[in-house]
Parts: sequence; structure tokens; C-alpha cells
Amino acid sequence: MHNKNSKFNKIQTWGGLVLLLGAGYYFYSQLLPDWQPKLEEFWSTSGQNASRPLMLLSFALVWLGYYFAPLPWQKILDALKIPRIDRGELRRNWYITQMGSYMPGKLWMVLGRLTFLKANGTGTFKGVTALVLENIYMLVALGILALIALPFLGSDLPRAVTIALWISAGLAILMLFAPGLQKKFARRLAKNYDVDIEELPHISHTDQFKFIGAHILSWSFRSLALYVWFRGFGVPSSSPPYAMVAVCLLAAPASWLIALVMVFIPGGIGVRESIRGLFLAPFVTGGMAVATTIALGQRAVVIIVEILFAFQAVVYQFLRKHFPVKMSHLSQFSHLAWSAMKGWLCKHGLSTPPKPINVTFSVTRRCQSRCKTCFIWKKNNHVDDSSDLDLPTIERLFRSIGWTYFFNVSGGEPFLRKDLSEIVRLALRHLKPAVVHIPTNAIMPERIEETTRTILEVIKSEAPGTVLTIKPSFDGIGEQHNEIRGIPGNFEKLLDTLGRLKALQNDYEYLHVGVGTVVSRFNQDSLDSIIEYAGTLGVNTYINEVAEEREEFYNLGSGITPDEDSYRKIMLTFKENVRAGMKDMKLLSRITTAMRIVYYDLASDILRENKQVIPCYAGILNVHVNSDGGIWPCAVLAYNGQMGTIQDNSDFLEIWNSKEATKIRKSISNGDCACPLANQAYSNIIMDPRSLLKTIWIAIKG
Repeated sequence: MHNKNSKFNKIQTWGGLVLLLGAGYYFYSQLLPDWQPKLEEFWSTSGQNASRPLMLLSFALVWLGYYFAPLPWQKILDALKIPRIDRGELRRNWYITQMGSYMPGKLWMVLGRLTFLKANGTGTFKGVTALVLENIYMLVALGILALIALPFLGSDLPRAVTIALWISAGLAILMLFAPGLQKKFARRLAKNYDVDIEELPHISHTDQFKFIGAHILSWSFRSLALYVWFRGFGVPSSSPPYAMVAVCLLAAPASWLIALVMVFIPGGIGVRESIRGLFLAPFVTGGMAVATTIALGQRAVVIIVEILFAFQAVVYQFLRKHFPVKMSHLSQFSHLAWSAMKGWLCKHGLSTPPKPINVTFSVTRRCQSRCKTCFIWKKNNHVDDSSDLDLPTIERLFRSIGWTYFFNVSGGEPFLRKDLSEIVRLALRHLKPAVVHIPTNAIMPERIEETTRTILEVIKSEAPGTVLTIKPSFDGIGEQHNEIRGIPGNFEKLLDTLGRLKALQNDYEYLHVGVGTVVSRFNQDSLDSIIEYAGTLGVNTYINEVAEEREEFYNLGSGITPDEDSYRKIMLTFKENVRAGMKDMKLLSRITTAMRIVYYDLASDILRENKQVIPCYAGILNVHVNSDGGIWPCAVLAYNGQMGTIQDNSDFLEIWNSKEATKIRKSISNGDCACPLANQAYSNIIMDPRSLLKTIWIAIKG
């Protein structure tokens, strides 16, 4: 900031503190002695009606009001397409910086929020614009609250005050429809931070409704808390009974607005309480003296609630710094539970879709393999690096998604991308997954080892505790594997790759190495020996899944999928093999393995019945991003189910919430498709009570 503003802010800070101390001294030395007889009289007549439960209820309502207080800020940042920030991080910053409002002019609160936004990729101009919009729509919201309350005030307030309130409320509402007034207010507010706002961004009516509604929700709870607090002190209900509720609905935001103008007084302490005392004096025996004193008591409650929220945020940051792994897991499970609940509501048409818990990203379509089960190499053998999304676009995509539990890298062959470790870094920074999974054809052992080591170092610095699983493909023993994969010597390179990855496990705790078999008609008769051989490889996990005909793999009509009877017999053998190894597993590994066992039964049923046997949450809890930026509900529907494409001016959430996406979700809900896609099945199992209980039972039984 310029020197002029810096000096002004210093004067505000120290002058405001002096004023606050002086006001406190004046209250206790002059006002309180004069008010004491009135307070004693009030307490002797109304004290017997005091109610501690009502005071506790007031505390709870204040808590609710401040719980919803960061919501408008979050909605404004979303509407401005500010790079998506983790909701928990955003709320914690709001509560911590809110304590800066007790500095004159809210200087430290503003600086704290702008600094936080800048650290998360948002420039000062856009940050100040967000602050301006927050104040504009708060004024409008408080004006609406005033208009709701004013007709019910009765005749207790002086006529001049009532007229002034009507005019103020009208001007606040007018700001919503007067761009010139908004611009003037915005420029005046932004000037304090050396930012000149020539034009405010266009805000849709839907977003405006969200901003205003969120403010009204928060302030309604705070206003009701004021009413319950006065009733808790024994203030009788007025006649008519709704008049006092209306006054409190008006007094809380009105006192905030006036305190906002009195920027020299930290937190508006004393100013707010005086206004509330003025409004509520007609309802209280003892008038202004008693009403203001009771209001001061409620201010103490508000400060305690603010401190508790800020303290919780600080403690969380402390714990995350000193116990990063445990706090990361706690955060992941809370996100997972929220997304699952919202996913169920979305499935039943009661909510917008949540952040997907499973994000699959095909980082490239290039592949050196010539598999009999996948023909992506035929279609894309001419594709070069330029067709893949670049890192800036990927970062914008990940910022927009914001969070996921499981980040599955797909291809093509992922390790063909030289910047794979940077893609994982961006995923860890913005998606914050609990698990990163990367499959590979194992054709480049040295490169896979080097890149995996780099990724593990990235995990150590960016997100300690995140599990990295590398899963080379294992479709047969010796020449059978080479034949199915179409590459001579591939099996030897597979063994070399596994040896290198297992050696890395000595230095990296959170590296899991597995192998996976795609069960097709080319190897279904050899699966017993394949399973037995897999047990000698010394890997953490061995999984298999059905070879599917997918649009993504350009193999529709290829006939590669085993028939249902053959697959069911194969799965019986595999399930027994998996169960035998469960007794030595930890609980989390048991649960994931149990989900795999449940999946095998579901896959068999789907192949037999050719329909969804449990509801599918593709496009709700799962999303697949193609290497060209296409957004799919799953890899099976692929191009036929494309919701949109990430482009320079497009945003993931716009596509995710678009009409086309809604249409595709409806088609999936209607059962127009069915597949045994393993990646999708896990989300479906979590959301199906019967399948989930079966999973838990198997995990406990072992």
C-alpha cells in the first residue's frame, strides 16, 4: 500500500485502540454507576424469569450463525471462478482472519484474506473484487431482512428512526439494481487497498440469489440468538408477540452496518450494543441502560464463539503440521462421507452432484503395447505429445475439481509422459487424493523406476501419507503374456520392473506394488496357473478384472469378454485365493480386498443379466477425463457419454453441472447401460447398503 494509506491505517489502528479503551473507561466509571440502580431494579423484577436453557439456546444460535457465515464468501469465490480452494481450508482462513475485524477498518482481516487468496493462485485485483462483492451483497441481504422486519415493528420505535430504516433498507435493495451505485461503492471500498475497479464482473441471477440467501441464513440465526438472549434474561415477550422478534431481526444487521461505518472502533464494540440497546429499549424495564447492558453480554457470547471457531482452525493447522498423515486421513474420510451423502441426494434429484470421489485421468493416448484386448494403439499410433493436455490446463482442471479420494492415472501408457511426476504434483496440491494409482505396461523398467522415485519424493514433500500404487499388467506367464500384450520380451521386462519397484519399497513406506490381470478369452483357461504364479511375485496386491468392450479402447464388437459361466468359475478360484491371504492383512487392506470380492460377484451377475444389478453412480461420484480434455462419466461410455471438453474458456464445474451432464446422468439412472467396470463398481458398492454390509462382514470375518 502507498505511504499515505499506511499512515492512515496506523492512525486507525492506534487511534481506534485508544478510543476503545477510553470508551471502556467511560462506561465503567460514568455510565455503569448511573445505570446500576436501573439494572438492580430490572433484575429484582425480571430476574426470576431468567432462563439458563434459553441462554444456552442463544449460544447455539450464535454458533449456527457463524457456522454459516463463511458460506457467502465461498459462493462468491466460486462465481468469480477463482481457483478452487479446499472448502475446509477456506473456512479455517475465514474464521482466523475474522478476528482481524477487531482491528480498526478491518485492515488485518482484509489483508489476511487477500494473502490467503494470493497463496492459492488469485491476484490482488480479483481478491479485492471478491471482498467488494461480499460487502455489496451483504448490504442487499441486510436490506431485505430490514424490509421483512419493518412492517411488524409496531409503534414502539420513534417515527424518525422507522423512516430512516425504511429509507436505508430501500437504498440497500436499490444497490442490487443500480450498477452505477454498485460501481461507486466498489471503487470507494477498493481504493483503500490501492485497487481501482472500473467495472464489476457480471453476476448471474442464480449466483446473486445464492450470495443473498447465504447472508440472510447466517444473519437470521444471529438475529434469533439476540431475541432468545433477551428472553433468557427475563425480558417478557412483547405485545404483539412478533414485534420483538422483528426488532431483533432488524437490530442485529442494522447495528453491524453502523459499526461498519465507525471503522475507528475495533469490532464496533460499544457501537453495536448501543444501537441494539436503542432498538430494544422499549421492550425492557429500565430502557436503554438495561437493554445495552444485556446486549453487551451477548457481545461477549459472540466473541467467545468467534474465538472458538478461530481456535479450532489454529489447532487444526497445528495438528496438520505435526501429524500430517493422521490429519490427512481424517480430512479424507470427512470429505468422503460428505460426497457420499450428497451423491445419494443427487441420485434422487435432491442436490447438484458432489465433487467426484474417484477421478480417472487418461494422461495420454500413446502406447507402445499391441494388446489383443485393446486397440487404442491402432487408433492413436500417429498421436504425438501435442495432443495431450498441457500442464497449465491440467492445473486449471484440477483446481476446478478441487478434491477427490482416489486419483487414478490412466492411458495409453502413463509413463510415456515425461512430466508425469509434475501431473501427480498438481493432483496432490489441488485434488488432495488419499490414493494415487498408476498402471503400466512395464515396457520401460528404468524409466518407470526413475519416475516412481521422483513421484514418491513429490508425495513426501507435498502430501505425506498419500498412498502410491503402481500396478504393472500381468496377463499370462512367459510367452503367453508377450503374445497377449503384443510385445516380444515384455514378460522379462515385467519381472525387471517389479524387482525395481519392490526395491524402492525399502525406502518408501507408502509405495504399494501390485499386478493386475485382464481376464479375457485369451487367458481364461490359464487363470489357475496365472493366479498361482502371481503368489510367487512378492507383491502387495494381485487383482483381476473382466476384459471389457469399451468405446475408449476402440474394441467394440471384438468378443474379448469371457462368457458368464466361465467367468464365474474363474472368480470362485480367485476369491478363495484372496480370502486365504486376508488373515494377515490390516483392517484397511481387508476392507479394500473385501470390496474386490464383492465386485467379483457383481461382475458375474452383470455379465449374466446384462443390466445394472445395483444403482450406478457414474457421472456422480466418478469422472473420467480423457487426454484431450473430454469429460466422461466413465471409460465405458467414453465418447458416447461425453459431457463436454475442457477448453481455454471452460471450467470443469460448468461441464459437470451442465444440462448435457444431467441428461447423461438420467440415462445412467434409467439403466440404459450396464458394465462390470471395476473402477466404478467400488463407488457403487459404497452407496449400496446391502453390498456395503456384505463388504464389512467379509472384512471382519477375514
